[in-house]
Amino acid sequence: MDSTASSPPYFEGNTLTIQIDGQPSNNLDVTVLKAFEPFTLSCALLVQLDWSMLKLKGQYVLKLFDRRFATEVRRYNKACPWDPKIEDEYRNFVYDDDISALFTFCAEQETDYKWTPSAQKDWNGAHLEAYLQYCCRNYYMTETQVYDRLPDLQGEDIPRLIARVLIRRPSSAGLIDKYLDCPGILLEYIQGYHLTDLEENTPKAAWQQICDEAIRIVNRIGERDIRNEDVKTRNFIIRTDPRTALLKIIMLDFGACVLRKPDQDDQEWRAQKAAQDEEGAIGLVMEKKLKGGFQYTRSEGSERLMREFQSWTPKPS
Repeated sequence: MDSTASSPPYFEGNTLTIQIDGQPSNNLDVTVLKAFEPFTLSCALLVQLDWSMLKLKGQYVLKLFDRRFATEVRRYNKACPWDPKIEDEYRNFVYDDDISALFTFCAEQETDYKWTPSAQKDWNGAHLEAYLQYCCRNYYMTETQVYDRLPDLQGEDIPRLIARVLIRRPSSAGLIDKYLDCPGILLEYIQGYHLTDLEENTPKAAWQQICDEAIRIVNRIGERDIRNEDVKTRNFIIRTDPRTALLKIIMLDFGACVLRKPDQDDQEWRAQKAAQDEEGAIGLVMEKKLKGGFQYTRSEGSERLMREFQSWTPKPS
């Protein structure tokens, strides 16, 4: 990863060298075919690869959780655009200070929804950059945990997870990799169009079935003790199923999910699910957008949640 240029190296024709996580001796090349911009919580790329030793060849999606160019992460945390000067300051912080203590502090703040980096008046640009690295690693770990929890849905309702990968950052100090490396995932490439663009690309007769299927997928994932805090129509791709020649909808992007803790109170979890209203984030939005072309009816489970927690408020901590 070049830290001397302010523009992302994720442009058409560029070659990236990555490693399969857990196999540090093997450097593997991919060629960027397209960048799916604007970048959000990660940098999503269409890449071409030919890894004969792993029997992988063709086009895949490479998602890199790169704090430098994850535009939405930087904007949400009020971080200025990345440049080499910021990187130098961050690397000096990694080398010379106790960055592990800062990561521990960030983890302790996760349950405090009112806390933001701006509350830390003693933080400078390097501290904020470290926090962004912490966030991006968390998005990576969450997304991979979701895929691990949904093996039976891969290739059907969500893409197949091909591999966990890393782009190594040069380090002469033998530092723990997580402070400098860029983690990522290699996914099956789903070629199609977003649910957002359903009206322009799909016969009206298919709208109801496709939207119902999107809601079914949301609920099927939610039944695995997963709460998705970023359910959007842009996170669904409609493609033609090569096996049946029928339209099939696939859900993407799980970095903003929350996995239920084993000891979490059932009422608290259900209340959070009701407040999130993942199903409604698709059903209500598409019903309004399609103006009569889709009629949204809540599922029984969602209806129960809405009734049960309509006036529920959490106990003060």
